Amino acid sequence: MDYSLQTVKKTVVDIPATSRLLKDLRNKNGYSVKQLQEIFGFETPVAIYAWENEKCKNIPCIENFDTLSKLYKCHVEDLYILKQIDFSNMEVHEDIPEYKTYRSLVNHLLEGLADIEEGKVQDFQEAMKEIREAFEAMNR
Repeated sequence: MDYSLQTVKKTVVDIPATSRLLKDLRNKNGYSVKQLQEIFGFETPVAIYAWENEKCKNIPCIENFDTLSKLYKCHVEDLYILKQIDFSNMEVHEDIPEYKTYRSLVNHLLEGLADIEEGKVQDFQEAMKEIREAFEAMNR
């Protein structure tokens, strides 16, 4: 198995767009923030405001999305907006410490996984301990 990192496109939830959508759907369906707070049994409306604030980066958990889909009479998939992130154009600055740290961590993890697959390491916990020790030693 090849553990090399490849350029990929990743699908993620567009949180700002989803936040705007949730607020629009609440208003279109005639619910107040206070009503949703009561329906979900929250002590304060903070969670509802966070879901609808595109700067908060919070969205409901799947159980709450399910409840919202029933309230708004739609499918769960209609409550969020997806976008694709293309990593092929990302600039990598190899001279920054974070890059070197992450690259080293990824390399150690990939080496550990290869050792497990090749049967060099029988115990996963032991393999992870060795990876952790190597990483800590590298950062001293």
